[in-house]
Amino acid sequence: MVRRSEVEPGTLVDIFDKKGIPLGPGFYNPRSELAVRLLRSAEVANSLQEAIDFREKTLRLPDTTNCYRLCHAEGDGLSGLIVDRYDTVDVVEIHALGMYKLLDQLRPVLRKVHVRANSEVQRLEGFRLPPHEVPENVIVEENGVQYHVDFKGGHKTGFFCDQRDNRLFLRGLVGGKSVLDLCTYTGGFALNAVKGGATEVAAVDLDEVALETARKNAKLNRAQIEFRHADLFNYLKQMKQNFDVIVVDPPKLAPNREELFRAKKKYFDMNLLAVKALPPGGILVSFSCSGLISEEEFLGMISGAGKQARREMRLFRVAGAGADHPVSNRYPEGRYLKAAFHQVL
Repeated sequence: MVRRSEVEPGTLVDIFDKKGIPLGPGFYNPRSELAVRLLRSAEVANSLQEAIDFREKTLRLPDTTNCYRLCHAEGDGLSGLIVDRYDTVDVVEIHALGMYKLLDQLRPVLRKVHVRANSEVQRLEGFRLPPHEVPENVIVEENGVQYHVDFKGGHKTGFFCDQRDNRLFLRGLVGGKSVLDLCTYTGGFALNAVKGGATEVAAVDLDEVALETARKNAKLNRAQIEFRHADLFNYLKQMKQNFDVIVVDPPKLAPNREELFRAKKKYFDMNLLAVKALPPGGILVSFSCSGLISEEEFLGMISGAGKQARREMRLFRVAGAGADHPVSNRYPEGRYLKAAFHQVL
């Protein structure tokens, strides 16, 4: 029997429960926050190809977009691996030393590969990405809307393809209405509002780099959007204009448990301000991508905001990420994105 101390970090090993029953293959890394990562198969390249086939042959995503998630970590039995396709470029985001070691095995089933890893992840897992050339920006299309994808300055892998279905649903709600898109990032919801026939669209973000890309996206789509560089709290407090629809889509506010209490207060406060700003019959579209906050908690915060504002709220749609972000029953925490659509009376 091999002792754990003799196993090199990031090694692919067989995993057993305390009764000696085999659970399957996985990565072992004693220095990681997740010392053991279970995989669906030891043949990671085959698992990745199966994930790609699911998107392309079952979901048929290439029929409507050239931008989608190829691999969603635990949801595809490949813990520590995220892959997003942006036309000719596949962006690989590494979260585990074991996946980093197997990267060369994955390249043959992918297109042009751009590898990313958070600096803190690299430190905790024990690897370092070598310097490499960043691909040129590409233009992707989703449900008739085009977007510039910035691989150098963009968040996550460059774009938030998890919101595809929610952007399209919003498009069907806004005809003849005015729309405010808070935390617009590169303008996804604002552009779909224009596409849906909104009479007026304003988009707010504190990230100047993201706003610059959003402006390019508006020009690319010939969309009339008023972009404003501002903090959403200050903007909502000082706002003099009423909007019929307000979208609240902040970045992850609870990256760890230490930030959880503060994050919940922020979610409550921003939704309270949005509720107060809406006219009777207005629509609030609110999101949370903090996996540490459950859907029940998130909906409760929005409901509580409505009660404090003394407004009745009708919840008419609860959603999450698109079908290319599957969730395994072995890891329900993978359902991180929560979407809530309310009518405020």
